[in-house]
Amino acid sequence: MFISSSFQTYAEITTELVPHFGLGLEAYATWTSPIRKFGDMINHRLLKAIVRGESIARPDDAVTVTMSERRRLNRMAERDVGDWLYARYLSPFAATDRKFSAELIDISRGGMRVRLLENGAVAFIPAPFLHSVRDELVFSQESGTLQIKGEVVYRVTDVIDVTIAEVRMETRSVVARPAA
Repeated sequence: MFISSSFQTYAEITTELVPHFGLGLEAYATWTSPIRKFGDMINHRLLKAIVRGESIARPDDAVTVTMSERRRLNRMAERDVGDWLYARYLSPFAATDRKFSAELIDISRGGMRVRLLENGAVAFIPAPFLHSVRDELVFSQESGTLQIKGEVVYRVTDVIDVTIAEVRMETRSVVARPAA
C-alpha cells in the first residue's frame, strides 16, 4: 500500500470542536503534561474552570490564528536549520565514493527523493541520474513507482545505496545518485 505525503497535513488550531481526521474522533483537544505548549495551557485553564464549575469564556479566535502562524514559522525555521546542518555535514562526501543506505520516500516527474538511513537527511536524485533516455522513464506518483522500459525499477519504501553527487549550500539541498 502507498500513502502519499500530500495527505499528511498539519493540524489546524481552532476554537471549534472539529473531528480529528487521523484518529477518527468526532472532537479532539491536545494534552501534554507537563504543560509545554501555549495551546495546552489554554486547554488546562478551560478544563480547570469546568472542574471547578466556573463559567468559561471561549478563547479569542485571534489567539488561534497567532498560534497557528507561530507554529508554521517554527516548523519552517526548524526545517531550514536542519537542512543547513545536513548540507554542511554531507558536503565533504560530495563527489566521493562514500555510499549511504537510503529509503525512497517520494517519486515525481523530476526524479526521486530519498532519506539517508544513517542520519535522516533528505536528498534528491534527478531523473538524468536514473536513466539516460528520458522517454524510457515513467514516474508514477500515484503508485509510487518508477518504470524504466516498462519495468518497475524503483518503488517508494525501497532501500537503495546512493552517493552524494553535490551539496548546494546556498539552497541547503543535497543531490544524490544511485551507487554504482
